[in-house]
Amino acid sequence: MRFGQLVFYLTIIYFLACSESSTNEPEFNNPRNLNITDMRTSVETMERLLSNTSSGNSEGQYPASERNILENQLEMSRTYLINDLPNADQNEVDSLTNAWYSACTNYEASVISQYIDLIDLKATKETRYLYVNLKKYAPDKLLFGMHDATGYGVGWSGNDTRSDVKEVCGSYPAVFSWDVIGIINEPDLSRFEYRMLLAYDNGINTLCWHQIDPEGHSFYYDQVNYPVVPTILPGGNYHNKYLQKLQKFSRFMKKLRGSKGESVPVIFRPYHEQNGNWFWWGRTRCTEQEYVDLWRFTVTYLRDSLQVHNLIYAFSPDGNQFSTKEEYLREYPGDDYVDIFGVDFYFWEGGTELYLRFQQRLMYTVQNAQSHGKLAALTEVGDEKVDIDQWYTKYLTAPIKNNSIAKNITYAAVWRNANVDHHFALII
Repeated sequence: MRFGQLVFYLTIIYFLACSESSTNEPEFNNPRNLNITDMRTSVETMERLLSNTSSGNSEGQYPASERNILENQLEMSRTYLINDLPNADQNEVDSLTNAWYSACTNYEASVISQYIDLIDLKATKETRYLYVNLKKYAPDKLLFGMHDATGYGVGWSGNDTRSDVKEVCGSYPAVFSWDVIGIINEPDLSRFEYRMLLAYDNGINTLCWHQIDPEGHSFYYDQVNYPVVPTILPGGNYHNKYLQKLQKFSRFMKKLRGSKGESVPVIFRPYHEQNGNWFWWGRTRCTEQEYVDLWRFTVTYLRDSLQVHNLIYAFSPDGNQFSTKEEYLREYPGDDYVDIFGVDFYFWEGGTELYLRFQQRLMYTVQNAQSHGKLAALTEVGDEKVDIDQWYTKYLTAPIKNNSIAKNITYAAVWRNANVDHHFALII
């Protein structure tokens, strides 16, 4: 072979090798076969977040010093993956992954913004803007929502992009309601995360929490034979178990991110319908002070200790369990712990009496919200099987549209579609 031909072939081989290495992700030395998927995703999140944000002193920008901190963290993370990973164990990988997501959250918390009506003074930009936009909608628009709007419906399941509402109305609901129980109790959160990200691309995410008691019985009090709330407060026998639940929830919330690396804002509605007696956190199942202490501890621990900054906190008594504005506030945790005044209201029949009661409860909720400088929402509503004639137009929307106070309700979310005997939205 001539020397010129040899040089030619070697050159071709070199460029092919360069081309192949530039299109494939680097393979890190991982002799223990650790699960590093989330860790690598956290690094990609830092990259996307930095690429889609800028430093400066204007609305929506970030201080240069905070950007430098995240850039340095990104470089250290890359170095770790290349040099230190071979000597790591899974606990170290998981701990660092959470720390790297926290670095992203802390960077987002430094955003320069005049919009800070939330109880979390470090709320991320998207969280602040969601609250501002909700304020702009009321009283001219009412956003429609549904619990578990995708993933299953009446007569089907397993399709995370399908929705009974979309098939009937042509679009997804504006508000998607989910349950934290799907985060705490499931080892694989990929489907849950996918559904919440799909919701983020199409609307607003909210989360309630039908929390199983620490001994694993139920969230319904009649299946639990002990007072739960004192046991999960500081000093209680199951306090550490409760901390572990909140820690898992916080890790999920920090990982839940949009295509630009940004934290997804979520309306969080824990310990709802506390003025009833069916949940273990209900009015007859714990003292008023115990309930307030539990709420305040939960908010403080998530916001201040775990540094979760993409939550908007909603308080939501049951509308059929209070009859005055003052009674609505009986277990109210305080203005420093609540962003949205909600109300849950279910219909079991039609008629003028229920219509007027519903409108009155909406008015009380709005009036209390406005006097405390908060937003108001119809956080759960429904008629099982939707068998009340003209329920949507006559019983749901008319009491809101026709009342100058009630029309300040920001959104209304019906419950889920489970089967032909338990559904709350229209079905095909």
